[in-house]
Amino acid sequence: MDFYDVVKNRRSYRVYKPDMPEEEKVERIIEAARLAPTWANMQGVHYILVRDTKNVKAVWDAIGQETKFIDAPIFIIGVISTGGSGVNKSGEKYYGVDFGICFEHLILAATAEGLATCWIGWFNEEKVKKVLNVPKKYKVMGLTPLGYPVKPKGEVKERNPFEEIVHYEQF
Repeated sequence: MDFYDVVKNRRSYRVYKPDMPEEEKVERIIEAARLAPTWANMQGVHYILVRDTKNVKAVWDAIGQETKFIDAPIFIIGVISTGGSGVNKSGEKYYGVDFGICFEHLILAATAEGLATCWIGWFNEEKVKKVLNVPKKYKVMGLTPLGYPVKPKGEVKERNPFEEIVHYEQF
């Protein structure tokens, strides 16, 4: 799929077919995230790939979003240590930026592979860490189900028009 088609087709899906994605696709998706640029190439992001039915259910329970994502066959959880990236001159840590770049690569790669995702940022981090045995030094920054989408019924909200969000020289 052409890059711009990937960007146009990327959506957040909340309903999935239970079919397991092909291993080659999953590996290419993780590889795309692994290759994402990070501060000074520190590469601090780690990915937990959860496919075992019992573990998928435990992650789904820890997320706690009613019936959303209930049939997703895989969850990918992204973690990074707060020391896993650089710090700018004013003392701001950039681990969140590094994580965001890597996870967006993952999500766009999934779209290119014909798979669906939904970047989940609202979850109970302590529950997720406990279920996945994540060491204390790491932060769970995001999760996504991964699978084949069930297309939503009805209209999908369109993106804001270019002219409404782009400003030249000044706001």
